[in-house]
Amino acid sequence: MIGRGNQQQKNQAPNAQGAGYTYIEKGTSIKGDVSSSGAMRCDGNINGNVNIKGNLEISAGAAIEGENIECDNLILHGSVKANVIAKGKITITKSGKLVGDVKATALDIEAGAVFSGRSEMNAAGTVLEKPSEKIGRT
Repeated sequence: MIGRGNQQQKNQAPNAQGAGYTYIEKGTSIKGDVSSSGAMRCDGNINGNVNIKGNLEISAGAAIEGENIECDNLILHGSVKANVIAKGKITITKSGKLVGDVKATALDIEAGAVFSGRSEMNAAGTVLEKPSEKIGRT
């Protein structure tokens, strides 16, 4: 199930644009690109690119696999296999797994988290370019 509303999900950071949020429920699978003008929480699975004009939270048990993910800030409790560009901070919690290159202004990796890739930190306000290499699929 995909939901859209103006109330903020518990434990989800408010979106600066105030455009609401998109919620992808556990058990939902999406094949194709996803874009949203507000924050998004994913409890399901996405196989495609993700472009969020807000914060993105990926829950434990949720997974995204694609070429690129773009968002303001990323909080990762689940699994990502993609290159990630965040305007702000990427946080990989102890249950999170990220395979891919990242570009952000800050990267926080908790003990127990998995990160396999390259990271590039940029000053706030710097234009971020997409990583040039594609992630290999196994």
